[in-house]
Amino acid sequence: MTYDFIVIGAGHNGLACAAYLAKAGAKVLVVERSKRVGGGCHTEEATLPGFKHNLCSVVHTHIPLSPVYRDLDLERNGVRYVYPEHLRGTIFPDHKSLVMHRDPERMAAELARYSARDARTFRQLVADYGEFIDSTYLPLMYSPPLPPSMQTAELEKSEEGRALMQWQASTPVQLLDELFESEEVKVHFLARMTVLGFAPDQFGQGWICLFRILKAEAPICVGGSQQLAQGLRRVVEAHGGVVQTDMEVKRILLRGNKAIGMEMKDGRRVEAGKAVVTNVEPKKSFLRMVGEEFLPASFATRVKNYHSRGRSLFVLHLALSEPPQYRAGAQNPPVNVAFSQEMFGASVEDQVRAYQEIALGRAPRKEMLQITLPTLFDPSQAPAGKHTAVVWQYAPYRLEEGWPKLRQEYARHLLGLWQSYAPNMTKDKVLAMKIQDPTDTERLNDNLVNGVDVVGDMTPDQMGYFRPFAGWSSYRTPVEGLYMCGGYCHPGGGVHAGAGHNAAAVIAEDFKLKRWWD
Repeated sequence: MTYDFIVIGAGHNGLACAAYLAKAGAKVLVVERSKRVGGGCHTEEATLPGFKHNLCSVVHTHIPLSPVYRDLDLERNGVRYVYPEHLRGTIFPDHKSLVMHRDPERMAAELARYSARDARTFRQLVADYGEFIDSTYLPLMYSPPLPPSMQTAELEKSEEGRALMQWQASTPVQLLDELFESEEVKVHFLARMTVLGFAPDQFGQGWICLFRILKAEAPICVGGSQQLAQGLRRVVEAHGGVVQTDMEVKRILLRGNKAIGMEMKDGRRVEAGKAVVTNVEPKKSFLRMVGEEFLPASFATRVKNYHSRGRSLFVLHLALSEPPQYRAGAQNPPVNVAFSQEMFGASVEDQVRAYQEIALGRAPRKEMLQITLPTLFDPSQAPAGKHTAVVWQYAPYRLEEGWPKLRQEYARHLLGLWQSYAPNMTKDKVLAMKIQDPTDTERLNDNLVNGVDVVGDMTPDQMGYFRPFAGWSSYRTPVEGLYMCGGYCHPGGGVHAGAGHNAAAVIAEDFKLKRWWD
């Protein structure tokens, strides 16, 4: 059978791309190797019956405000989000805390408890850049990346833009040292800046870091992250698209330099009349499914050099009989019901040192903990009165001793660290636990190479115009009729469907499909 478009990989980006194309009237097939759709949008009862755990993604920061949410009418397709009233809470070793609020004045008042000057700085940043962030950040995510020369030309026009250019060349630590005086304020914002895997002393993350200072949302998908994938699948199928799981692609078929379909592992062939779209990470897509011998040498080299070497995550999925009560809550009650609690030590230096340990292949012994209880905001994800928790600790993918030898002891160590902040989290309150070390993450979703949860490092050489490769950020490839739509494309990893949306727009332009969403 022949389809107009074949999308390989039913992660949320692949499904979003397929949904746009199907609504444009194209005949679309989506194939997925696993038995379920969603990729990183993965919810399962991993500990006990009735306890739903989100194994690869918990929060979908941008989706509810995105064009994807509106264009595909996801609410009518069973996708709904709830917003925690209080956002991220940083807890310090002395059990003081700092809670992030979405209202700028409330946030400034929270910062003023540590530094009046820092509160004034925050207000000034909001005045200078708040409107800029609101008007540019989402549009930049949901469109192909601009060449650096065009970005620079725009930023050069104003004093604020020129400051952004300088910050873009800074490290997160340098930026925070320039802006703030309080160590607690710096620790709080540094934890926000590094959430996508940026090292604290890594150059070139300036205005992305500014976004992390000024904006924070934490929408929780009701019923679990898998519901987003199911909603996207409904849109595809409602418009005549076909989604097939448990189908592994062996190779992409070529005729000359044109992609014409795919061959499955079982030998079946399916033709694509117009194009093939891959949501699979670059090395598998191009070196294995296309074949290096069919690629320009320079492009093949760039594929080989695409890297996933940053920090990974060591994760505990817990079934709890009650929610944690933090010592810090006695002074600052909202910290107990914030979307997440982050314990990153007492100083910026603690975070820098932890990242250095990770780079050396050592699992940090001090806390780099983030804890979220989705059930505080969506009780449907656990039995009545019970809770699920996800505990992250930043960690390396490779250890000298290997994760099989360390994982049980390290899980106990992290639970002990957590208990020192939340003393009610005694052993009897943890009903069950699933350990997910960085190698497990890759096994769950092999797009997350080396357990890097953003589908390739989000470093300056792999962001924007350079993601995934310089000269190939338009979602097209050197193979005619072969497109990319995964998280390894702009705007990068995370659950926002930006790459799927943008790839669909480029494909619609190339094949003169009706862009119904304009």
